[in-house]
Amino acid sequence: MISVICAAYNCEKSIERAAKSILDGTFKDIELILIDDGSTDQTAEEIKKLAASDERVKPLFNEENKGLTFSLNRGLEAARGEYIARMDADDFSHADRLEKQFDFLEKNKNYAFCSSAARLCHDGRVYGERRFMPAPSKSDLARFCPFIHPALMIRREAIEKIGGYNEKKYTLRCEDYDLYFRLYKENLFGYNIQDALIDYEEAPYDNSKHTPSTRLNEFAVRMRGCAAIGRPLGFFIAFKCLILIFVPKWLYFKLKNMRSENNIYEQKDRQS
Repeated sequence: MISVICAAYNCEKSIERAAKSILDGTFKDIELILIDDGSTDQTAEEIKKLAASDERVKPLFNEENKGLTFSLNRGLEAARGEYIARMDADDFSHADRLEKQFDFLEKNKNYAFCSSAARLCHDGRVYGERRFMPAPSKSDLARFCPFIHPALMIRREAIEKIGGYNEKKYTLRCEDYDLYFRLYKENLFGYNIQDALIDYEEAPYDNSKHTPSTRLNEFAVRMRGCAAIGRPLGFFIAFKCLILIFVPKWLYFKLKNMRSENNIYEQKDRQS
């Protein structure tokens, strides 16, 4: 079984579409754990409707907004599957996503988890793709976060070994990066399937997630993570997070696009 965990906060307009993309997929042996994180709109009611219409939906409700990591850990505690998959409440999983990821992990026991490429979407329009190298090394991880979190599928024993998500404040908006550092510390490596298996909702040139506080959090995660995986040169790269606080938005995206054409990241397949 695959346990798909989706935490939602004020997603009344998108939660049904996101959930049905999982429920209507080709892989049927699933449970979909939907967590309402204290929403102030009708998200909780939408989740109740989905649970009433499909017994595979397991609803959970936070009495107040507790944040993503708290909600994901609550979902992990409730999960019964051999594999754990992530899903965001405003994204869309392609029909064969779970089947392809399950088959990959079944055939490649040396990988603890996998993600995939993603189509970038906004307001119903596809405007690009994001794709990272197939097998990021520890050195790659020290340089940048090389996995798309909403496309994650991980072996249950791997995420349990590292104690789930880190709920400390410095991981806010960087909880996925922190997770990968702790996995790689235990030599639990990941792989990126090169097919785009999700539609990822992200407005073009949206820098709202990269506030000064988020940059400081990323700096803290990088410093701790690079030390944990034995990549001290990553300390110098970590200071980039602080420099970016002062970089104008237009310049940030110009530099980002210079690094990769059409938001597609491709490098050699390597593991160290």
